[in-house]
Amino acid sequence: MAGRLLRTRADAELASLGVGAPGLGVLLRLAETDGLTQAELSRRQRVEAPTMCRMVDRLVRDGLVERQADPADRRASRITLTGAGRALAAHGREVVVGLDDLAFADLDAAERRVLADLLGRIIERVSPGAGA
Repeated sequence: MAGRLLRTRADAELASLGVGAPGLGVLLRLAETDGLTQAELSRRQRVEAPTMCRMVDRLVRDGLVERQADPADRRASRITLTGAGRALAAHGREVVVGLDDLAFADLDAAERRVLADLLGRIIERVSPGAGA
C-alpha cells in the first residue's frame, strides 16, 4: 500500500514534467552511468526487455535520450542522455528527494537504514530468479 501511495504521488508530481516514474527511473540510471545498453537498463530497472524498449522509444521520441551504436557489439545500442534529458533527470531527482523526505520524515537515520535493509532483502527474495 505504501508503494502504491508513493507511486501515485510521484506520478502526480512528475506529470508536470512530462515523464512518469518509470521514465524518470531510466533517466536517473543514465544520470548515474550514461551510455548503458537497453539490456543493462532492463536489469537495473527490473523490467522485461520489451518494456524497456518501449520506454526508451518514448524517451527518444521526447528528445530525452539517444541511441548510439555500441562500438564493441554491433547488435547493441548505448543509451545516452541529451541535454534536455540531463536537465529533466536533475529536476526529477529533486522531486524524488522531496518525496523521500516526506515519506520518511518520522524515521530517524537508523530506522531508515533498517527499513532499507529489510525492503532490500524482501526485494531480493521475491525477484525473478531468486531462490524463493
